[in-house]
Amino acid sequence: MFENMTIEDIVWPCDLPNELKEQLLNIAVPCQGIKALPFTLSYCSVPGVYYVVKGSCGLCFTTNDTKSVLGAVVGAKDWFGALNMGTGRKIFGVAEELEDIHFLMFPEAKVLKLAEREPLVYKWLFNAGVHAQSFIMQAMISAIHQKEQKVMYVLLELHSRQSQSGTTINASQAQLSSITGLSRPRLNEVLKGFEKQGLIEVQRNKVLIKDIEALSKLLSPMNLMMKNPTKS
Repeated sequence: MFENMTIEDIVWPCDLPNELKEQLLNIAVPCQGIKALPFTLSYCSVPGVYYVVKGSCGLCFTTNDTKSVLGAVVGAKDWFGALNMGTGRKIFGVAEELEDIHFLMFPEAKVLKLAEREPLVYKWLFNAGVHAQSFIMQAMISAIHQKEQKVMYVLLELHSRQSQSGTTINASQAQLSSITGLSRPRLNEVLKGFEKQGLIEVQRNKVLIKDIEALSKLLSPMNLMMKNPTKS
């Protein structure tokens, strides 16, 4: 799917000259699957800036003592990694591939070398970082809420990111547990509560949303200033 990709196929985070877009696309490395995210395999730095061409995955980052968990969902047209450029910061995360995911990865060394000649690269990095900050910060805000709202937010975020229309979310309870940072028993308790209210139906490796309007209304008390999945 990458062979004939052009600059028009990418949703850029800001306005850039076409010549610069071409230069960026020329240094991009096509990759597929969550193994293309090395920080999910070992404690290391992010190798560059990622653009999601297709698919979706859940990312869950933890502190070394695993007491603090931050879960976010990324999908098609998302940018992430720009906030780590040049910092040498190391992280570790767990990734759950929800749909077959394809990335373009812009290697850090080549991006910074290009930036020496083309200062507008920093405009691209800044805006790609702002894009990522929206779902990262919203994930942080969601983390301080009760487990019911936390799960509700993730379900609606997954629903808004799925590539095909419909009300079925293809995610197992194990995957939802990783993304939300909740234990399986606590997650199961929340999902059963939603089922009793007629909001969802839990199936094998799937969650069927039966009343998305009611779910959205129940989520409304949450601070959704950074990213609101109900408007996607």
